Parts: sequence; C-alpha cells; structure tokens
Amino acid sequence: MVTRNLDVEDGIVNGCFGTIANIVTKAKDGIDTVQMLGLQLDNPNAGQKHRKKVRGEEDVLVYIERSEESLRKGAVRRQFPIKLAYACTAHKVQGMTMHSAVVSLKKIFEPGMAYVALSRTTSLQGLHITDFDDKKIYADPEITTSLQSMRRARVEEIMPLLQHVRENRQEQTLTIIHHNTEGLASHMEDIRCHHELQLADVLCLTETHLTGSSTSDLQLGGYNLFTRNRHVSYSTHQELGRKNGGGVAIYCKEHIPTQPRQYIQNVTDLEFAVIKLDSPIKAAVVAVYRPPQYSVGDFLTNLNSMLDYLDLTHNDLVIICGDFNEDLLHPGKKPILELFQSRGYTQLITSATTEKHTLLDHIYISNPDFCHQSGVLETYHSYHNPVYCVLRFFP
Repeated sequence: MVTRNLDVEDGIVNGCFGTIANIVTKAKDGIDTVQMLGLQLDNPNAGQKHRKKVRGEEDVLVYIERSEESLRKGAVRRQFPIKLAYACTAHKVQGMTMHSAVVSLKKIFEPGMAYVALSRTTSLQGLHITDFDDKKIYADPEITTSLQSMRRARVEEIMPLLQHVRENRQEQTLTIIHHNTEGLASHMEDIRCHHELQLADVLCLTETHLTGSSTSDLQLGGYNLFTRNRHVSYSTHQELGRKNGGGVAIYCKEHIPTQPRQYIQNVTDLEFAVIKLDSPIKAAVVAVYRPPQYSVGDFLTNLNSMLDYLDLTHNDLVIICGDFNEDLLHPGKKPILELFQSRGYTQLITSATTEKHTLLDHIYISNPDFCHQSGVLETYHSYHNPVYCVLRFFP
C-alpha cells in the first residue's frame, strides 16, 4: 500500500494498493542499489504519468522513487513510501470502491466503522464477512436523536413550482425564473435535468461566463435563447469587460412572441438582456448582473438610464431580475433597492438565495398586483439558488 500522496491528480495517493512487480537497481562502486520500484496498481487508470521510466521496458508498471521526509534535529529519512498491506483498517478504506473484499468485524470499536467496512464492495456477492457480530453494527446515538428531532420537509416546500402547476393548471400564468449559473456551458446538463427550471416560461440567467458567439451547445428544447456576453457590455469601464466571467442570457418559450433589445441608448456599462413580450401580456423582462467590483454609483447611473427607457416603451408590466450583489438581509443602506423603490418597483424575494445566507438575487416588478406567487427554489450545482415569480392574468 502506498503511504503518501505522491501524485494526487494521477491517482498515486495514500491508501492505493498494488503489487511490486519490478525492482530497478543501479551499480555504484560495485554495489547494486535499488533506484525505483515498479508497481502493478490495483487501479489500472492510476499512475499514467509514472510509467515507461525504464529504457527498453514495454510494461505498464508505475515506477516510484524514494521520498524524503524531514525529521527532528535535522535528520532526513529517505525511503520508498510503501508498506506491506494484505489488509488495512476501516478508516483507511473510506471512499474506496472495490469488486470484492473480506471484512472482519472482530475489532470494531466505534459507531459507523462497520458501515464503512461493509459498504466498500459493488455487490453483495463480492462481500465476505468474518467474525460476524451484529452488536458491532451500530450508529452514533447522537445521529439517532438528531433524526428523531429533524423536521419533516413537505414536497410542496421543497418544490413550490411543481405544487403551483398541480394546483393552477387552468389559470393563465407566466412563470419567470432567475438563476446565477456560475457558468452556463458547464451546467447545461444540470439545467436540463432540473424539473422546476424547466417550468419557466422565461428563464433569466446571470454569470453565464460565455465568450464566443456560438450557442449551438446551449440550446434548450422548446426555448429561444438570447445572450449578451460581458465583453460587449462595457465601453467606459473596459477593465471590467476584459475580466473573465459575467454575462447574461434569457431563455423564452418558443410559443411566446418576443422582441429582444440588446442595445439601449445611454446604457453603455451594464450587463443586461431585455426581451419584450406581446402576449399573454405586454411586458418587458430584464436580466441584470452587477459584478461585486463594479462601483454602485456607476452601476446606478446606467441602471437609471435603463429604467428611463423602460418607462418610455409603454409596457403594462416590467420585471427586472438578477444578481445585484447587494445583500438585502444585511443591515445598512441598500442604494440599489432604494432606487427601484423610488421608481415604483417592488422587490419580491424575502429569504436567502446563497449558501452563506445572503439575499443577492432579486426580482423587481413594476406592478406587484400581477404577482401570484414568488420565492426561492433549491438547486445543487451553484452557490446561488434560483428565484422565481408566477404572474397571473385575468382575460
């Protein structure tokens, strides 16, 4: 068994197993000394960078050399970081997966040890147990107590949009979701597999991290896509435009008539995308991203210009959503929120949207009477949770 992390990326790590299949020696002053050991690792994919180190050898062995370790009082130990290991402890095999194993329960002395040892094999047929004693298989009493006191979560609370669809099938509604993806291309499959994101009529995304114009790999079935990358969003603050990240995108259902507005006069330094809807209501939906390093004063100037434009386009309703990097749960001044409120907008989200319990993702609406439901959804692939609002219309 290897006892040190020699190359983590290459899989030669503390705890990996193998067999010594070759010993490479070199003569010095008439004495043969061991230079390298050739290991046949149990994991055939490990050690790709450490093979074929012996001239003329065509084997697939993984060759390792001695490692140095500083000891006390200036001493240095040089040895091959391996040891004989026909067996190993349950602690050492945490995270390991194998086809077969023999497990002895004789010296189990902690809660959870038996579980770790017994759950390493890929099938029950590959598991062989010796010294079986069912008293050795037990959990920590604190875990049992915690499970008994844990609040049961209702599906309606975890997936509110699914519940809404079930209860309001006959209603005329429009569902808008905003989500900071932390990289659209790398999370496309996550978005396609997320049941509630697929319920959006309009899906607004920030931090898309897109750089090129090709969107062929970013298509969602049944949606039209509108993107605006960071590098085209800044003219005065070109240093922001040169940074990686940022960018916005909007997916809109194909059956909804839309008109994109990618460039707006006097709005020159803002990461945004605007689409205008003609039905089921005349509305404008806007996705906005403010980088944390972008000064609030300059951001508000351009945001104000956008709000002026939206006022002049005679929309029945305006919804502006995005990651504004202004924590609405933190005490103190909130200039972005205050600007929207001064322009007659209402902010709909009231609970935390990030893992650090901050509310950075907002939805502003010009007429809150249209909002039937709003809140925060759950996700697993981003630091941010999506936020949503369901608009109801009465013909």
